[in-house]
Amino acid sequence: MVWLRSIDASMNADIVAAIDDRLGGVAAEQGVRIPWAIESGSRAWGFPSPDSDYDCRFFYVRTAEEYLSPWRPRDVIETPLDAISDVNGWDLIKAVRLAVRGNATVGEWLRSPLIYGGDEAFRAELLALVDAVTTRPRLRRHLPLPRTPPARPGRAGG
Repeated sequence: MVWLRSIDASMNADIVAAIDDRLGGVAAEQGVRIPWAIESGSRAWGFPSPDSDYDCRFFYVRTAEEYLSPWRPRDVIETPLDAISDVNGWDLIKAVRLAVRGNATVGEWLRSPLIYGGDEAFRAELLALVDAVTTRPRLRRHLPLPRTPPARPGRAGG
């Protein structure tokens, strides 16, 4: 297994360490494996403001017994929000269901340049699935629509 980590030098090392600790706590307390954890939001896309918080997002996998139980746990893990960090994750099944319905967030998380930790093979397999199910009509609902239709050639205004 190749473990990926890509943290920008501009990120506060103490905050990154605190997020790493929180991820470790989530894995231990919830009994999950976290194969992919990234920074999302403005910091990940290169335009953080001086007061930007850290938005860690992750995918997690539960045990086989939990997936087979008739009393399934929630498909989201949310940690307490504070002024500095927001750390939340989705169960892999939730992520796959959202991806096949055209939700672009799964692909965004897999493509984040800021990686707290991640299994390269997990990323590659899930990204291949996202790419295979992504179609223009599905993405269209996630893109802004023009306020007015484009002008047609040969008609007034075009």
